[in-house]
Amino acid sequence: MNLKDQARIWIKTVVGNHLGRNIRTFKFVTYTGETSHNQLGGVSYLLPAEGKVVEQGEDFTLIKTGPGSFTIVVSKLLSEPVALEDKVSVSFYKLRRFDGTAADGSDDSSVDGCRTVMITGAETRFPATWEGRYLGINERFGASYTAIQNPYLRDMITQMEREKVDGGLRCTVNVLVDAGATNLTFTDPVEEESVATPPGMTAQIASSKFTGSVFVGYDRGADTYFIELTAGEGGDTRRIDDVHFNELGERLIEAIDDREWLKAKVVITKKAPKKRAQPQPELV
Repeated sequence: MNLKDQARIWIKTVVGNHLGRNIRTFKFVTYTGETSHNQLGGVSYLLPAEGKVVEQGEDFTLIKTGPGSFTIVVSKLLSEPVALEDKVSVSFYKLRRFDGTAADGSDDSSVDGCRTVMITGAETRFPATWEGRYLGINERFGASYTAIQNPYLRDMITQMEREKVDGGLRCTVNVLVDAGATNLTFTDPVEEESVATPPGMTAQIASSKFTGSVFVGYDRGADTYFIELTAGEGGDTRRIDDVHFNELGERLIEAIDDREWLKAKVVITKKAPKKRAQPQPELV
């Protein structure tokens, strides 16, 4: 039985304690860190929730967000502990760009009073462009993106944007983003120099699992990818060779991913009131 089914059974055993007498039905959403799909068939990501913690079980925490609405969160996925009756604001994982903004466009400023937001199908794109490359809602930023000439680097970028990891919740490109990638640069030689100068990309990573620079490159002779990890500034470099395109995401996860991105970010807006100590009866 998966976590969502377990959560559905659990809420039915406890929700009666938190419904008013005039409430006949209730609804809930569940955050388990697993992939969910909406009615359009796309991967869905939960909207932020605000409410009061009303129930805590061995595996789940229940937040009441309205008279008949609730959010269930797997307790170990909360970014910090909460207590019963705490008022909280909780935000959940969603795809982001390298600059930290939401990949669905919900953080973008409006243009001529209009703003485009992807209801489904949001994707993280590398800030790279070339003739014929489709950027979707990122087209407005295309002028600031790096122009790429090397065909092998173009293939790498496209594969990392499309290859799914974590059961389809995100793609290989998001492994870099979610590990705090900054200072992204591209090594973009002309095609004839791809053997002498492997095309690839470099980023600075700051996760609890790895801090330093990561270079993802293409080995033209072997027709595979490789990963170079350099710890800190000028530290030792470890190289992972013979990585096929459909293995790249998992290899990066093994090397740099601390899974902190998956946690529901909790802000306690009001602590639960402290319980008054009950006076003890005097001994006669």
